[in-house]
Amino acid sequence: MTAGLILLHAWWGLNDDVRKRAEILRKEGYTVVTPDLFGGRVAKTIDEAKALTKGEQDNEETLTRMVDEAVSALGQKVERIAIVAWSFGVWYAWKMGISRAEKVRALVLFYGIGPNEPDAPTNPVLAHYAEHDEFEDLNFARQVEKEMKAAGRDVRVELYPGTKHWFDEPSRPEYDKAASDLAWDRTRAFLQRHLGAARSSL
Repeated sequence: MTAGLILLHAWWGLNDDVRKRAEILRKEGYTVVTPDLFGGRVAKTIDEAKALTKGEQDNEETLTRMVDEAVSALGQKVERIAIVAWSFGVWYAWKMGISRAEKVRALVLFYGIGPNEPDAPTNPVLAHYAEHDEFEDLNFARQVEKEMKAAGRDVRVELYPGTKHWFDEPSRPEYDKAASDLAWDRTRAFLQRHLGAARSSL
């Protein structure tokens, strides 16, 4: 059976950046699922994105269930699952890393990480952080990394000098191709270590 990936979009919604990344990963042999947490709505501006996520607290249970169902459905097709998430999606990836640890073998997080308390994922975590990020606190990420490593967990926070939030998203002016390519080189190596080959050798 092949390895599977769940991609959890940023607050822009399921836009072309995520769809194109999904196609790249499918061509590499992964079975890829892209849950649409906003029901087809896509934002292009920060104000539009804020409007889409305004009711997140009220909808968290529903969105968590959607992601959980995606894990269950993909788990019927593949033996090995990882979640890749960007900003808004990071919290839901983190929750699955805790509640579905038997299915989700690894997490790849762009510009975000969850708290270490009261729980944290026991499976490997790779987090990509921009150096100049107005939305995410690198000091918090480093503290979580330190605490989780002290507990014997496999976690790594990678910093990309000179970058800003959204450096991995080609549709954004903050996109940094060199940093994005490096992040995906690291991600592929991480997934290879923890999921094995994307395609079955059988």
